[in-house]
Amino acid sequence: TLFSLGIYKPMINREATEEQVVKSGKVFGWIIALVSMAAAPMLIGQASIFGYLQKMNGLYFIPIFAVVVVGIVFKRVPPLAAKVALIAGFAAIALGYFVPPLAEMVAAMHEFHFLGAVFMALVLIMLLVGQFRPLPEPWEQQHSGDVEMTPWKYAKPFGLVLVVLVLLIYAGFADFSVL
Repeated sequence: TLFSLGIYKPMINREATEEQVVKSGKVFGWIIALVSMAAAPMLIGQASIFGYLQKMNGLYFIPIFAVVVVGIVFKRVPPLAAKVALIAGFAAIALGYFVPPLAEMVAAMHEFHFLGAVFMALVLIMLLVGQFRPLPEPWEQQHSGDVEMTPWKYAKPFGLVLVVLVLLIYAGFADFSVL
């Protein structure tokens, strides 16, 4: 349904009949099923499918997170830096996970250390690009007026209540005997 109504009808065949939309969903479902069955043997040796999926999420999450952090903190880093970081980050993590000599080096360290090192390298790359090709003017978010931005008068009290609730939940489930 997501493919049929989100991609097929609006992007591939705008004039599609309901019957064609349903058929495209069925064909796409079969393709996904076949690809999934073909990819399943690659999961042999994984401790858990959840762990594997989390590892695969790092392929795109770490580069995106690095771009967001640099974009928020440094206002003169150009869009080129983000593009370079997204491509370099994805490539570095993919190489570290799937290319045997590099994968052995990554396996020798904890996976989070590898991802942290890639994150730091991406931040440094973006800052270097920003040093050599900075934006002429600092980037500033312009309010378009599409959304009403009046602060909610109860935001701070409710935020405080949420923080207290989280701390209470943590205290309720925490094991303080280790202290």
